[in-house]
Amino acid sequence: MNKMIAAVLAVGMMVFAGVASAADMKGAITAVNAQARTVTIGGVAYTFPATVDMAGLAVGQTVTVTYAAANNVNTVSKVAK
Repeated sequence: MNKMIAAVLAVGMMVFAGVASAADMKGAITAVNAQARTVTIGGVAYTFPATVDMAGLAVGQTVTVTYAAANNVNTVSKVAK
C-alpha cells in the first residue's frame, strides 16, 4: 500500500513540475542584458520575449515584473516602471 501511495505522489509531482505559475516580483534591477533579453532582480534572471518591451530599463531602476515560471525560465509578460 505504501508503495502505491508513493507511486501516485511521484506521478503527481511530475505532472505539476512543468506547469507554469504566474507571479509578480518588485525590486531593483541589478543587471540588464539586451542581447539575451534578460534583466536580473534579486539574483534571479527574468527573460523578456520579443513581445514585451525592454526599452528604458536600467540598472538601479525599481520595477515590477509579472512573469510565468516554467522549466527553470522566468518569462516576463508585463513590466511596470
